[in-house]
Amino acid sequence: MFYQLSRPHFGQLQVVFVVMAMVIAFAASTHADLSDPTLSVYYSFDEDGAAVKDGSIHGNDGKIEGKVEREDGVFGKAIVLEPNTWVDLNGPEFKNAPVEGFTLAVWVNHNNSPDPQSIFDAIGTDHASGLFHVEIRPAGFRWFHRDGANAEVFNINPGPVIDGGEWVHFTGTYDSGSGDVKTYVDGKMTHEAKGNGELSDNWGVSAAIGHHKNGRWYDGLMDEFYMFGRALPEDEITALMNGELLAVEPADKLATTWGSLKSQR
Repeated sequence: MFYQLSRPHFGQLQVVFVVMAMVIAFAASTHADLSDPTLSVYYSFDEDGAAVKDGSIHGNDGKIEGKVEREDGVFGKAIVLEPNTWVDLNGPEFKNAPVEGFTLAVWVNHNNSPDPQSIFDAIGTDHASGLFHVEIRPAGFRWFHRDGANAEVFNINPGPVIDGGEWVHFTGTYDSGSGDVKTYVDGKMTHEAKGNGELSDNWGVSAAIGHHKNGRWYDGLMDEFYMFGRALPEDEITALMNGELLAVEPADKLATTWGSLKSQR
């Protein structure tokens, strides 16, 4: 009788094994969250007003210069950018700027400008040229960095064509150890190349979302801006795209799957 009471039924064992497998799989798939020290900045763009709060541990809050306007985005609110409206990242005081690796991931919905549209750029005090050129261009995306010695570190140009008038998720990565440079659209790799060297973290003149030297204005909506100091693998890029990092925060956001997002586009 004791043996029969203490012995779990086969069905119970199956349940236990399934639950354990789910826990292990979840732990294995969750590589990053908003407390990841390599996350340099995260902007949800959900707050009202000109302030743009950084969700990373580094406190790199930004400020909207120009017209302050938001609309519904992929998750919560999206920022509205146009000529003469941009986000100042306070380059001279920016903390934890990437050096050994780089990932920039963002949702974009632009208005098909015939001119290059700058998603992110930074300028240092070593020379007057832009360090980063992260730009939507009609012929294909430009994913580029030059260091403080004015030497090219990585360059994909032209990269993927990002169509306007709809939400598209772009990610670019670079790993200084391997030299691998990659671009992704909607979580799938589109282009790859080889780069060389570390990144310049001298952003002593400026760092900005939405323009380069008062030109190349981004025109449209932007949501969920992430920057990491490492090259994220494809599974983590997919997690960013699907909002899975947001599940660790007590925010009002729901992690919406890419499948349901596609059905709404």
